[in-house]
Amino acid sequence: MIAAFSRFFALPASERRCTCEAALCLLVVRVTLALLPLPRALRLFGIAQGATGSGDVDPERAALVGRAVARAARHVPCRAVCLQQAFAALLMLRRRRLAATVHFGLLREGDELKAHAWSRCGEVPVTGVAAAHGFTPIAAFAT
Repeated sequence: MIAAFSRFFALPASERRCTCEAALCLLVVRVTLALLPLPRALRLFGIAQGATGSGDVDPERAALVGRAVARAARHVPCRAVCLQQAFAALLMLRRRRLAATVHFGLLREGDELKAHAWSRCGEVPVTGVAAAHGFTPIAAFAT
């Protein structure tokens, strides 16, 4: 635990702030998705289905958001799966006026159907893109 705090405080201030914001976004998304049906939660967040993200594309700031979400997801008190991470990243990118899109995909492995969510800033990967290999995108959401 002390080592984790030491690593956190060794980060630049901008990374620490972004990680705290990511932890808060993850918790808000997690609670909202647990309490509301997905369509209602999306309306509450101002997210539209079938849209593509509009705004600037900044690979550096998108990478900062991606790192912060991944870091926060490891340390929040609840399990933050790909869905929560993707929507938290979308909210953070929107706050920075960057293009943000969340993709849902499916993969059939034998009799099993797997789902995955990932986010992008334009064509820049933010969260979950590496794990999305082989998944067929079935829906996209943006602000």
